[in-house]
Order: sequence, then structure tokens, then C-alpha cells
Amino acid sequence: MDRRSLVLRNVRLPGRPGHPGTDVLVEGGLFERIGGAVTPREPAVEIDAGGAWLVPGAVDMHVHLRDPGWTHKEDLQSGSRAAVAGGVTTVCDMPNTVPPTLGLEDLRAKAARAREVSLCEMRFFLALAQDNLDQIARCLEEPAFAGVKVFLGATTGDLLSGDRALERAVDRFPCLFAFHAEDETVLQEARRGAGPDPTAADHHRLRPPEAVVRGALRVAGLWRPGRRLHLCHLSSARELEVLRDHPGLTAEVTPHHLWFTAQDTGALGNWLKVNPPVRLAEDREALRRALADGAIDAVATDHAPHTLEEKALPYPQAPSGVPGLETSVPAVLRLVQEGLLTLDRAVEVLSATPARLLGLRDRGAIAEGLRADCFLWDPDGTWVPEAGDLVSRCRWSPFFGLPLARRPLATWVAGVLVHASSEFRHRTGITAPAD
Repeated sequence: MDRRSLVLRNVRLPGRPGHPGTDVLVEGGLFERIGGAVTPREPAVEIDAGGAWLVPGAVDMHVHLRDPGWTHKEDLQSGSRAAVAGGVTTVCDMPNTVPPTLGLEDLRAKAARAREVSLCEMRFFLALAQDNLDQIARCLEEPAFAGVKVFLGATTGDLLSGDRALERAVDRFPCLFAFHAEDETVLQEARRGAGPDPTAADHHRLRPPEAVVRGALRVAGLWRPGRRLHLCHLSSARELEVLRDHPGLTAEVTPHHLWFTAQDTGALGNWLKVNPPVRLAEDREALRRALADGAIDAVATDHAPHTLEEKALPYPQAPSGVPGLETSVPAVLRLVQEGLLTLDRAVEVLSATPARLLGLRDRGAIAEGLRADCFLWDPDGTWVPEAGDLVSRCRWSPFFGLPLARRPLATWVAGVLVHASSEFRHRTGITAPAD
């Protein structure tokens, strides 16, 4: 990879509206100088950005890269290519793989594989099981350790966390705990009341809002000062009430919960079968407002790829989950184009706050001394995803046919160009190593 100094000339930066033509110097993988006289100490790659925005790389707290065990869906290499194509420069992979990530050797094996093949930086969650607290303790100081994932309800895999193990873990460990907070008792009750031959259109009733509300209240009951408890993939307006009543909690929302409703599930079928489900239009609008006003901390994809053949199975057998790494940033920036978010707020929820929640103090902003994780973005025009656009191994998206913001022109990780769009290559003649 080309690790020469980099000069980006004539960029616009979030948070600096009075500086429309700023120059940025990157040396040693860091932002060395922003604005003023930018002169590299040694020969550098120089790029005229033509007034495009230079945006901090997104930090995705929640992805499922299916590696090991289900690499026909995705693996660390293909997932990293999807990430950087979408402007995501750090991802946190979830533990429900085969075998699951439960201890130090599992974590180190994933981290070693990522160092070999990944274009972006990867961190890894461990799952909380009934008997792995000592293993979690061994991982707390590992550089690749992101935190502990807690499954309160059954989803992909079989990693339910018991009450005793959960209470002991949050008492013992100061790390981030990320919760899939669907209450299993509510889910079982809903399944018992299901009619014959359910379809994807019934999914939001079979996993009702009561499940996530009860789960969120359970998490809220665990919170004490100093505990880092995080609710994954909010889906309902009622969860927001819990969040506002318990300000010590943090939370994320996915792009699919910001864009789709149960009515769309009726049209798209299993393509929108996801846990927790997309819900009613009023839930979607409440989530959008909460993202804008600061009640929700972060956007995370819950990138969960499956093959088209798997999604074509009958509803009860079709797996839950949708891919999102390549469409997340364009979907959020589309909300900026539509005036529902400011660009500064988009940067907060995509980059700055996820980095802070994960304890990654060296990224999340365009600032001198931070890692040069960033992408160039042209705010004019749209991108309508279609078959053939995507590099994720599963090659499909529920966002097909919807106008999103344009994709990144180019992406850098620690100052190394890892993605170059065809437009960027045409403008500059520069090709990323992955191309």
C-alpha cells in the first residue's frame, strides 16, 4: 500500500463553513496539518478535490461478517471491501459466528485474519455465555477487543445470555456491553399466538414492540454510574421513551429502521425480514426525529448478509438480516440532502460518537493528530443502488431502486487509499490497491 505523504487540496470540511477551499496534509497515517500553508516534508501524492467534502470515515459499531462458519455469505475480506466502498473505515464484528467468539483464542484468531486481509480496521465483540466470564477477563486489554454482546432474545445463532451471568458480568467488567434487547419470553408468547402459514408481512407482529420495550427496561435496570450499557438497533417509538427516561444508556439505530416500515416488508418479503423488525411509519418517523435531536447516539448497520437463495426460502426458514455496509453512509447523507439532518449531525452519529463509545480516541473527526480515516464526498446528485453495484458477497440490498446520496469518491484508512471510485480514478488517474 502507498504510505507516502498525502496532500488533499481544495476540500470542504464539516464544522468549518467559512473555509470552502481548505488544504489537508497527511503524514505517517495522521492528519498533520489542516488549513494554512500545507507543505509536505517529502514527496507526496497531491490530489485536487475540486471542492468535495472530506468527511471522517464512519465507525460501524455493529456488523456480522459471518467469518468463520458462514463465509458463503460474507467474510472479513469481502466485508472490508464493502465497508470502504461505503465510506466505513472501522467496523466491530459480532460474535455469533461458527464457532462463536467466546474467548481469547477466538478473538486472536479473528484479529490475525483481519490483519492479513482487511482493508479497514476491525474490532471484535465477545458473546456473553453462561460460563465464559474468565475468558472475557483475559480479553479486556486486547487491542482488537470491542466489548461484550448480550443476546436477550434468540436471533441468528443460539447465544442467549442468562440473568446470573449478565449481572455478574456488568458488575465485574468496565467494558462496553451491547444488547440485542428483544425479550425472549415475549417472543415465545408471540410465537404461540401465531396463526398458520405466517409470511414476512407478519414478522413485526411475531416480534412485537413489547419485546424490545421489555428488553430495554431490563437493560435500564442494570445501569449504574460507570457501566457502559448500549442498546442495539432501536426499532420503535416506545423504546425512545425508555431511552429518554434513562440518560445513562446509549443507543444506535440502523439505516433500515430509519427508511423502511412493515408495509415495505409486505412488498419486499424476506428481504426485509430482520430482527428486530421494521415497524410502523410512526415508529420510523420517531426514530428519525430522535436521531436529529440527539436522543439516539449512533447509526450502525447491523450488516447481516445472507444469500438470495437463503432469502428465497419460505418465511419460517428464511434467515433474518439485511446487508448495509455499502448503503449506510449514502442513506444517512441522503437525510442530509433532504434537510432532516445537518452534515455536522451526520458526522456525529456516523463517526465521532461511535468512536467515543468504543473508546477510540484517535479517530472520528478531521483534526490534526488524529488518524487519517476519511472519505471524499460530492454532495450533489444521487445514487440509486441496483444489482451489480455492490461488492458485498451477498450482492443485494433492500435499498435497490431508492435514491440515496452519492457514494464516496475515495476512502483512506490511516492515510492509505483503500477505495477509489471510477469517477475518482478518471479525475486523478489514481487507483486503490483493492481495485
